[in-house]
Amino acid sequence: MANARVDPFPRYNFLVEIDGLRRAGFMTCSGLEEETEVREYREGGDNTTVRKLAGLNSYAPIVLEMGSTADSELWEWRQRVKREGAQGNRKAITVIQQNEAREEVKRWLVLDAWPSKFTAPEFDASSSDNGVESVELQHEGLQLTVRPGAFS
Repeated sequence: MANARVDPFPRYNFLVEIDGLRRAGFMTCSGLEEETEVREYREGGDNTTVRKLAGLNSYAPIVLEMGSTADSELWEWRQRVKREGAQGNRKAITVIQQNEAREEVKRWLVLDAWPSKFTAPEFDASSSDNGVESVELQHEGLQLTVRPGAFS
């Protein structure tokens, strides 16, 4: 069926696992980005064209936002990193994208993540909005797994 329509998956159906344990309640997950530095150079004798080489790979920080609750696990993880450093406190983060039926379609594995920043909620006596906390994670790579048959 070469002309079958494939609809995009909704943004709101996702789960986050930290070291294999499912964590509910994340409102947003952003920063699943990787980039390769482009190194430009001029080759002798060719003065009209700049050549380009692939340089180092880099990865954007992952930012997780969640409603503020009594759960302090992410804060405590950040405090351990602050006291002891990232070594020994790195974790595997998995972001699971789901379809409308809440079936897994894609899985991003974030390698060797550690929290570099924690942001507490903003307080405003004139607002009835829920408080939002965020944690920024540094990491050393992404791996993508697509569930077989996810697009059929």
